Amino acid sequence: MVRCTEPLSSSTVHWREESLMLPVQYLHKSSRSRRRGSSFAVLTLSTLAAALSAAAHAQQVGEAKADTEQAKAKQADAKVLEAVVITGTNIRSSNLLSSAPITEVGKEVFEGTGSISIESTLSRIPSITSGLSASSNNTSTGGDAANVGVATVSLRNLGSARTLVLVNGRRWVSGVSANTGYGVDLNSIPAPMIKRVDILTGGQSAIYGSDAIAGVVNIITKTNFNGLELNALASNSADGGAGKKRFDLTYGRNFDGGNAWISVGMSKQMELRSSQRPFSSNALGFADTNNDGILDAMVVRNESAYGDRSALFFGKLKIFGDGSTFNTSQPLLDSHFNRLGTTDWYNQFNHRYLVAPYQPSYIASGLTVNVDEKSKVEFEMNYTKATSSVALEAAPASAVADAFRVAQGGTTGIDVATSPYFAGSSAGAQLLAAMGPNTSLDRVQTYRRMVELGDRTVSNKRETFRTAASFTHDFSDSLSWKSSAVYGTTSELQTNTGDFSIPNFRNALTIEADGKGGYRCASAQARIEGCVPVNPFGTTDSLVGKAGITGISPAAAKYLAIPTGQTGEISQVVVNSVVSGQLPFSISADPVSFAAGVEHRREQAKETPDAFRQQGLSRDLKVSEISGAFSVNEVFGEVEAPITKWLSLSAAARIGHYSTVGTNITHRYGFNAPVLDVLRLRGSWSPRSVRAPNINDLFSNGVTNTAPANTDVCNGVTASSTGNIAVNCRSVPAIANRIATLGSFTLVSSEPNNTRLLLAGSPTLSAEAANTKTLGGVLTPMRGLSLSVDYYDIAIKNGITRLTPDLLVKNCYSAAPNSFDSTCGGILVRDANDGPILNLRSPLINAASIKTQGVDFEVGYVGHGLNVGVFANYLNRYDVVDASGTSTASAGRPLYPKWRITTNASYNVTDQLNLFAQARWRSETKSFLTANNYSDELNNMKAVTYVDLRANYKATESLSFYVGSNNVFNVQPAINVRDPAIGTNTEPGAYDVIGRQYFVGMKFKM
Repeated sequence: MVRCTEPLSSSTVHWREESLMLPVQYLHKSSRSRRRGSSFAVLTLSTLAAALSAAAHAQQVGEAKADTEQAKAKQADAKVLEAVVITGTNIRSSNLLSSAPITEVGKEVFEGTGSISIESTLSRIPSITSGLSASSNNTSTGGDAANVGVATVSLRNLGSARTLVLVNGRRWVSGVSANTGYGVDLNSIPAPMIKRVDILTGGQSAIYGSDAIAGVVNIITKTNFNGLELNALASNSADGGAGKKRFDLTYGRNFDGGNAWISVGMSKQMELRSSQRPFSSNALGFADTNNDGILDAMVVRNESAYGDRSALFFGKLKIFGDGSTFNTSQPLLDSHFNRLGTTDWYNQFNHRYLVAPYQPSYIASGLTVNVDEKSKVEFEMNYTKATSSVALEAAPASAVADAFRVAQGGTTGIDVATSPYFAGSSAGAQLLAAMGPNTSLDRVQTYRRMVELGDRTVSNKRETFRTAASFTHDFSDSLSWKSSAVYGTTSELQTNTGDFSIPNFRNALTIEADGKGGYRCASAQARIEGCVPVNPFGTTDSLVGKAGITGISPAAAKYLAIPTGQTGEISQVVVNSVVSGQLPFSISADPVSFAAGVEHRREQAKETPDAFRQQGLSRDLKVSEISGAFSVNEVFGEVEAPITKWLSLSAAARIGHYSTVGTNITHRYGFNAPVLDVLRLRGSWSPRSVRAPNINDLFSNGVTNTAPANTDVCNGVTASSTGNIAVNCRSVPAIANRIATLGSFTLVSSEPNNTRLLLAGSPTLSAEAANTKTLGGVLTPMRGLSLSVDYYDIAIKNGITRLTPDLLVKNCYSAAPNSFDSTCGGILVRDANDGPILNLRSPLINAASIKTQGVDFEVGYVGHGLNVGVFANYLNRYDVVDASGTSTASAGRPLYPKWRITTNASYNVTDQLNLFAQARWRSETKSFLTANNYSDELNNMKAVTYVDLRANYKATESLSFYVGSNNVFNVQPAINVRDPAIGTNTEPGAYDVIGRQYFVGMKFKM
């Protein structure tokens, strides 16, 4: 993007770090012209206000910075030195044009939408989707809870681990929990510091190294402050909740030969509960009301989400502890999501978040010193502290499954016929009537929520510190050298509430008569430690109930409750040195430019959960410690060769040696062809871009989830079933005994849904490789107007993935019987009594391939006080071939719409009043693209348009005010029937879950 300080009608262009873009044909008319990597005039709305006041502002800056012609000359030299830093290349040149398209987002776009988050603004760009966000990362108190408050983005839907985020062209340390993933936390980068964001898509590993398969997001921050700037913002939603606040203050001064500045600020995202919006106030299920096999109506989901009352299930018998009937109906919902009936199933969504709260605060500073006319030193320092929290419903508990772990071979020792928990009770009598001669509680499913311990909460405090320094020296007009060093670290402290000790729960259930008409814990040691009996069965008319033990007393809750949490630290060191300039020969009239350099990078991480979860002694999911590190040394080079006045060719290569995956080579080629004054063609090809496995990929000990119900391939095996799978299944004693007793090994009730899946890394992984292509052109038919079209094609091979649980088990059980291992190499554990799979470990492997193709369109117009930019993406295909060889097409699903279009418009009504508008449109999508049993009305997710408006009034030269509204027409999200984010019923990465919002703000500069 080209910026100038003169009106477009001026024949002389003076280049500086402000405001406006010129169409491509004007680039060839100035010896000082430059490009920031964008090969065409991307006309973002953000540039208009600055453009209209550029000339006056330039004069003010000039008067403040220079009193003599000599000072002005030094300042001009410094500007030239800064101007040649280009996103997408290490070559420093005054007229280099990128062979790949770059979209630029200016700071005014962030201000125009009242944003406090970089992620929420960038995800409006058609090539970007959100990864983690306040609306999608709010569903867990397990290992994933470490990421509450983290925000990431994904280019081309290829994931945050394949999207390289830079700040001022340099790497930023990961902020995602090392045990769960990898990605830069955009909430750790102060939004008020943004000057612009350059988005360069396609394989860029030859330029920037690993992780740039999808492309690069380069965040350029403000520098060279001179004076004081104060900003304030407040926002709220029309329907309540999800309010925002922001305040920041920046002060800087120019001095002889440099500039120094410091900035402080804080922002706050307030919570929005799921219960505060109709579409998310109930957990949704779907029903077939016409009995035609088609799900056509929304209902309250029927799930084993037992609630405040104790529930006892045995076969078809479902009762509460007091003996009353459990209402298992699924009430229909009307079009406004109101219940049309009652149910005793527990509504988890009453306790969940649509938007999780977080509060970042920061301090940042910078220093630039022009050592002499040819040398410059720069320093950056950033420190961000962010707090965040999330809450879920009270922890579920089962005396049989949790306290006594019957599934793993334990026993309750409780007989329903004689136990004081059930003797004489209504619930006990009903159970005995249904159970037959075997009256062990081991056969009963016992459910309740530990409401006495309160909701489960997670509180995170995350601190990010980063410092960077660089030295630049110009040996001559055609040769320069730049070296830089970056150190970054992210540390986290997590504290959780609402969990309980499994051993203590077991002690509190193992009771005896106290000789005084009551009961006590049977273990004398447990009594010394504070053990108090509990009655999780709710049998108020039993012997225990009549003794006054009807639930969990405050003393018992104190004994059961345990604090959980974890600490973690991620660090990164990057050192590089680059020589750039012009070679002493040329092919055409223009010189051949080059860059060559070396880089060293080291990343390491450690994460330590509390002892309870590490040992599996808590109700919450087991979380393991992680520790690992890797380093890479690289050499790289680029060359840009003008062949003729209408063609320039470029090439880049990088060789890196990793301590983990060995040597990897990447290379990239490009061309620029200004075939006419109004038409320029461009293209790039990267036959090999790489993503080396990160610390999470290599060293993660795993996060536990629930495996799909179809995981166990032994389900349905009988004594007469044939084949290796059947033979191997029957070799497991628990399965053989069940077949002998019941005739088949058929999973019943909740058995197929109780397999815990441990998602782990693998130290044997190799690097992913991608072949990427772009081809397009830029047309500038008239002054102020530019149009561009770019086709892209990205193919990833050797992708890091994992086998689906059912395929993992199938591969193991398909082995020849004489070589079969029932533990599958130690990754599978079965119930010793009844045979279902209890635990399954799924390591990462290199097996997937991804193919995505599409076209980007951009249109920009500047003139007559109007600035319009249109950004569009057409997704032709997005196909993933998983480890089993199954290909899945995703183009047309919620996160992969066929079309996304964002239109920005800014208009100066007067010198004081500016109007800003943004419209975002995404085409209709489907939850399922293949045959399914949902009606079209439920499966189809309609196209949506969001409109955002802002008015800015400049009261004085120093003071301006603005007011605006996002989602002006209060468009509600579509329901996603396939895989909604928990607590939302929709896809928050695609749809706005807040509704209409209002914001006001002010800016003061002096």
